[in-house]
Formats: sequence, C-alpha cells, structure tokens
Amino acid sequence: MCPGRCARIVGLILIPLAVIALGASVTLLFPNGETEYLMDQHISWEALFLPGLWGSGFMMFVSVIYSGLAIAASVTCFGTSCLGLINGPLCLFNSTLSNKTQVQLWGYPFFNRNRSNGAKSYLYDHSLWAICERPKNVIPWNMVLFSCLMATSSLEALLCTVQIINGLVGCIFGRC
Repeated sequence: MCPGRCARIVGLILIPLAVIALGASVTLLFPNGETEYLMDQHISWEALFLPGLWGSGFMMFVSVIYSGLAIAASVTCFGTSCLGLINGPLCLFNSTLSNKTQVQLWGYPFFNRNRSNGAKSYLYDHSLWAICERPKNVIPWNMVLFSCLMATSSLEALLCTVQIINGLVGCIFGRC
C-alpha cells in the first residue's frame, strides 16, 4: 500500500477515535448527566485530568506531525484511565471512625484496599458497589468510560505507530 494512501486511511480512523475519547473524557465529569458533582468538586482527579481531551483527543488531530508525541499522550491516557479503574471513584460513603462513630465521607473507598487477606477487587465484586452512595451508579459509569478511554488510546497508539512506520517507508522508498 502506498504511504500516502495508508496515511489517509489511518487518519480517517483516528478522527472518530479522537471524537469518542473527547466525549468520554468530558462525560466523566458529569456522573448520571448531573452537574452538581463537578460544581461541588466531587469528581476524581483521573476524570478531572481529562485524559481523553488532551491525550486521546486533541493530539490525534495533529498526529501526522507529532506521531511520537501522540503515542506518548495515548500511553498517558491509557495509564491514567487504568489508575481511574484501579483506584475506584471518588464518592460519598459511610466510614467508621476510631471511636466507632459512623460518618459520611467523600473519598476513595476502594483505594489501597487490602487484597492480601483474599478480598476481591470492587471491579469483580458487585456487592461492594453499594458502598458508594453518591453519585448514584458512579462505579459502572467510571468503568464504562475509563474502559472506553483505554480502548481508544490503545488503538490510537497502534495507529500512530503505523503512521510513523508509514512515514519512514515513504521517506526511504518514495511515494509509491
């Protein structure tokens, strides 16, 4: 395949992936479509980082020129999204203080969860999802959108690698 034709095909595939990543990243800011959690600053740092906006969205539109930087941005988007899944969402949950008093806290109830005693990850144990009281359904919300960001950033990194190889082949062997 000619390098120019390959670049057009890769470019056409990257554009919808960038749009999907942009949409998923912005949507993470509004659990259940509600603005109150963003206004009250109850959104996880991974979502506020907007990995799909700059990492998988904006950088894909200039990937022909900055393919290497776009790969680094995609890898960063992937890593941040992985952390978003591993750490779990920022949510309102019940906690017991040292004096056995029950309080509601905003925090990361699944962060550093002790797995050495055989405890399952919240990702696999759906009974743990009830721990997060607000925003409602924040766990599946984050899981779907961060997974979407991981998938799009992986595809973008792969396609940008193809673009770099295609550019090198075009430089060495000419247009067609």
